[in-house]
Amino acid sequence: METPKTRMIKKFASVALTLVLGFGAAGCASGSSEQATPEGTGDAMHITMAVIGPDADGNPMLYAPETDNMVSPGASDAWELSQTLFALGNLDYNASNSSYGVMLDSITSPVDGSVLAWDEATGCYWQLFVDGEASEVGIDGVELADGTSVVWYYSAFGDVLPEGELAPVDALADAA
Repeated sequence: METPKTRMIKKFASVALTLVLGFGAAGCASGSSEQATPEGTGDAMHITMAVIGPDADGNPMLYAPETDNMVSPGASDAWELSQTLFALGNLDYNASNSSYGVMLDSITSPVDGSVLAWDEATGCYWQLFVDGEASEVGIDGVELADGTSVVWYYSAFGDVLPEGELAPVDALADAA
């Protein structure tokens, strides 16, 4: 169940991402409740993003709040949006450039402070999913379109995204 705190975080993340990237201006001309799109950018796109990692028992949970972001076409890329999401979730991460593009090497777990990187024993790594499927391209090769979903999931090759609603990290603080 979504708590008021979770709703607030989601709303803040969406608004902050919009402001940080400089997209969308709230329009209120003549009582209109529609959002104005910056001139020359075309229609805004809705991009959903999330970061899923293990809780203390290894069950998947949201490390960064799932966000539904409104962005201008061509003004940003999936890696920029990922970095903004990591910042909004207060996630420490390391990434590197390779011949395949940008690689997300690790994220520090907000659950226990461990660094989650390639794990030879489990085969887990930060796997990129686009529109519910494991991506065949690196994050800097993802082409954004209206409705695109981008998820970073600490999982092994061949895993699929977990189904159902996931507990957010802030639920740990609420339970304490």
